[in-house]
Parts: sequence; C-alpha cells; structure tokens
Amino acid sequence: MAGGQNGGFFAEFAHLLAAAAASEPAFRLVPLETPGTLQNLQLMRAGRAGIGRALADALGTDLAGLAAVGRVYQTYWQLAVPLGSPIKSVAGLAGRTVSLGPAQSGTRSTALRILAAAGVRGGDFTERPLGIAATGSALVTGTVDAALFAGGVPLPIVAGSAGNKIRLIDLGAKALLLQRQYGSVYQSTSIPAGVYGNAGETRTVGVASLLLARSDLTDVVAGSLVDILVSRSADLVLPEFWGCSFWTRALITTAGVPLHPGAAATYRRWHG
Repeated sequence: MAGGQNGGFFAEFAHLLAAAAASEPAFRLVPLETPGTLQNLQLMRAGRAGIGRALADALGTDLAGLAAVGRVYQTYWQLAVPLGSPIKSVAGLAGRTVSLGPAQSGTRSTALRILAAAGVRGGDFTERPLGIAATGSALVTGTVDAALFAGGVPLPIVAGSAGNKIRLIDLGAKALLLQRQYGSVYQSTSIPAGVYGNAGETRTVGVASLLLARSDLTDVVAGSLVDILVSRSADLVLPEFWGCSFWTRALITTAGVPLHPGAAATYRRWHG
C-alpha cells in the first residue's frame, strides 16, 4: 500500500489498515513510505503498489487503471505560522519563506492552488520544501515563516514539536473560490478552538481522502478491504486527530472516481 510521509496522516492510516488486515487469508498489506499523493499514483500505475491513499483533488481527469475502494477521511488544510507572527492572511506570505511540503506531493499541488486563489503566486515568496516531520520545529525556530500542510487536526507530528507556539490562518474564503473554479471536491469546513495556539475557530479547506486501487486488483481483495473499512471502522480511527473518524455510509462518496467492481458489490451486500 502506497501510504505517505512517516508520522503523517496517510502513513498512520496505512499502518492501521495493515494491522486490521493482518488476519486476512487472501492478501498481505505492506505500507510503503512515500511523499504523498503524486508518488502514490505513480506507484500504483507502475504496478509497484496495488492500493494507495490519494487526495481527491490531485487525481485530475486521467483515472485510467485506477478505481476507488472508498472515501476514508476528510483532510483539513492548515496554514500555520509562529504564534507571534505578523502574518494575518494568505496575502501576508508575500516576501516570506514558506513550506508547501515535499516537491513530489499532492500537498504541494493543492497548496499552490490555495495560494493562487488568494492571488499569491510562486514567485511572490521563497519556497522551502520540508517533510511533515520537520515542519513544526521549522516554524518554531524561524526556519520558515509559514507552512501549508494537510491532515487531521491537530497533526501530532507537528503539534509534538510546536504545540501552542503556532497558530492557523483562516482559509475559509479560499474554499469558496476553489469550489467555483474546480468544483465540489473542495469543501468549506472549520477547525475548532484550542487546536495549536488558536483561541477561536478557524475556517479552512477540506478535501476528501480516498483509498484507491489498481483496476486489476482482484474482486476478492477489493471486497475484503471494504469489509474491513465497514466492520473494523473503529480500529481505523486515529484517536489523536480531531474529526478523523469516518461514517461508513460516506465511504461510497468518492468524488466522481468509479468504485472498483469488487468494492461496489461488497457495499451492496452491506447496504443493499
């Protein structure tokens, strides 16, 4: 399974799913550490991974060879700055040093879209690519002035090194702009007060996170994965993340990506 960065949202889910599937006789699930969505798609299309996580907005229209197993979580976009930073909005990133994640990641692709929606272009700031594990400490030490990343909230690997020494910038208006340009794959959502150093609620952009499979994955394996998602959903909740649990009936809302036939048949068996 193509997962994600060590300590990040994608990778944590991959390990939980692998543990839940440990007793399956039909297959063995081995999580792979990757930069994120873009490499996950490459690995699946190259036949080096049978399944993988992906942000729905990074898929584009070329879905050849891929199918959905289910929508597993909503991912929350988080623009973080040091607690005492003078930056109050996305426009304030101009002239600053900013991390948008690893170069080969869906995180960076979406981050550039969010910034563009606010009128901030790549040449307006200095980009410093960082993995999620280095992001919290880089914000606290001033290595970067801001970081835009995605995941559950709070993201433990960021909160562990930054705690309440960082705060989030409101992105709510950008969600509406992204919806107008790219469609409903982008949703307006909110992060509650008390996350990181934020005293109040913060509006942000939400994107569905999908579990994908190669189209040639056997129906038996795809169906077994659905059985795990439905019957073992409590084992797939990341307790340290707020809002990361998923409603099993939302698993089939896959942002326009067709369900794998084996997955579709198993959902019909569960829900009629």
